[in-house]
Amino acid sequence: MDEAVARRRLTAPGRPLSSLRHRDFRVLLFGTMALQIGSWVQTIGLGWLVLHDLGGSATDLGLVALLRGASLLVVSPVGGYLAGRLERRRQLVVYTFCAAVIATLLAVLTTSGAIAVWMVYCTAAAAGVVDALAGPIRILLVYDSVQGEDLTNAVALNALGGNAMRVIGPAIGGALIGAVGTQGAFQLQAACLVLSAVLTWMLRPSPPDASAGPGIFRSLGQALRYVAGDRRMSVIVFMALLPSVLVYPYVTFLPVFARDVLHSDEAGYGYLAAAVGIGSLLGGAVVAVTSGRGRMGPGMMWACLGYCLSVGLFTLTRHLFLAVAILSLAGVFHSVYSALNASLMQLKADPAFRGRVMALQTMTWGTTPFAALLMGKMIDQWGAPHVVLAWMVIAASLTLLVALASREMRRV
Repeated sequence: MDEAVARRRLTAPGRPLSSLRHRDFRVLLFGTMALQIGSWVQTIGLGWLVLHDLGGSATDLGLVALLRGASLLVVSPVGGYLAGRLERRRQLVVYTFCAAVIATLLAVLTTSGAIAVWMVYCTAAAAGVVDALAGPIRILLVYDSVQGEDLTNAVALNALGGNAMRVIGPAIGGALIGAVGTQGAFQLQAACLVLSAVLTWMLRPSPPDASAGPGIFRSLGQALRYVAGDRRMSVIVFMALLPSVLVYPYVTFLPVFARDVLHSDEAGYGYLAAAVGIGSLLGGAVVAVTSGRGRMGPGMMWACLGYCLSVGLFTLTRHLFLAVAILSLAGVFHSVYSALNASLMQLKADPAFRGRVMALQTMTWGTTPFAALLMGKMIDQWGAPHVVLAWMVIAASLTLLVALASREMRRV
């Protein structure tokens, strides 16, 4: 009985686990965690496959990311449009099974030794299309399953679950590559995606919007005009875009840092990738505990600044475990920033535009690979530490400028 009372207290309104009161959110959370562990195992597998097994370069890594991200940028408006026109649960199940098929294909090609770089390009593009269609739906389902005062807590716990998998996934991926080969990462990803699809099917159906609304391109144009005409939303969307362009691309080149800067192997690469997740766990816990208290805008801005500075500091170290510690700190800042930005985007958006604004958020993620291709070419020319440090200085400067100049963010 005492344990039951304690659980009720933790899930009471305003408490650290308040969003877990909602049954659909619990199911969605576990499905997202299964998806995330598969995604991070695949990230480790693809990075090592391209750079080590296929003898690729930083530019090749950037091109793989670009092909996947281009789909996010181009197809996300379609995903946002369909999310409001068709039943969301059924769509997400279909998209997740498609992703499992792509992972299975990668596993078969890698196991048979038939894999080539161009095949990686093709599967990356296909996976990007699936992610672009599913991304707005998965974001909206958090809102559908919780809403109200528990939304910020749900966003934080959703990020916390994903970041927990960000710790576990890279470690498992590195171990699988060392034990059975790169194909093991893709086999595990396929299994995780099937589990995620099954859990998604357990959700209650989410009925489509009642009104037919405008077409895809007109819908996107309306969303852009809405964001441009609302100064507060403009700053929120800009702060979603800035790290996507200037900060996130460094993750693509962690294999380069592991091999060429820190002189490690696939295990070291796994440690670096997991380090951000370790810090993100702590950051997500902070947001979950403090959700609903005070203004989110200032916290988002300063957390983004701390993220930029931490990644910059990472580029200066030449010791693996010091690098792991610094990336863990970066993960704390990243988790706080991203949870607050996502919450502000959903809570402050006009309900009539929420789905389309979520599609814009997914589109900002699609800009990362374009920047990563440029960063990769620069790294091949001048080296990873110098290039990434320069980008972090630019990102930190812009973040500080917005933090000091935007009264809107100081008020929300």
